[in-house]
Amino acid sequence: MACTATKSQADQDRFICIYCAYLNNNKTIAEGRSIPLSKAVENPTTTEIQDISSAIGLSAFLEKNKMYSGEWNCDVQCRGRVRI
Repeated sequence: MACTATKSQADQDRFICIYCAYLNNNKTIAEGRSIPLSKAVENPTTTEIQDISSAIGLSAFLEKNKMYSGEWNCDVQCRGRVRI
């Protein structure tokens, strides 16, 4: 789902950005995981995060040209972020 042109810049600034590292159970908190290990998943992709967010009714779109600053060597599937 893409961001519509009717959204103002102020609305876009209020989005929450989610990177794969935030949800990855293979990462430590120092490496960027921001949720408890019991709720984290193994190697999530940005597409999976977008699909699940949309399935539960959140307005989510994918920005593939962004990268989490703590992962300078991440693979292609983990590049990008999901804005909700």
